[in-house]
Amino acid sequence: MSTVLIALPVPQGTTEEKAAAFAKEINGKLAEFEKSRAALGVTQEAWAVQDLAEGSKLFILCLGGDDPVTGNRLFAESQTAFDRWFKDTAGALLNADFSQPLPPITRTLFDWQA
Repeated sequence: MSTVLIALPVPQGTTEEKAAAFAKEINGKLAEFEKSRAALGVTQEAWAVQDLAEGSKLFILCLGGDDPVTGNRLFAESQTAFDRWFKDTAGALLNADFSQPLPPITRTLFDWQA
């Protein structure tokens, strides 16, 4: 399995409570989420928020699977109802265009797996 990490600045006005509400909404649509990710070849997805010293925050996305870079591209291209809803909702939270592949962190310095 390979992983891809993506970091996005969290815009002012987007709170962890809003992000948590979105995650809760996804939990209510878990079957649709799992179907979406299976079609993309994504077998792992994790979200995290990193507080930075100056008070800003980063949203960190981890995608795992056989080819998560391709999964990222396929997600950007997808027009299924669930993926469209997800991209619109997440895009509004993060001020990001999810209809374009997100740029992965380009300099992974260490990646170990057992």
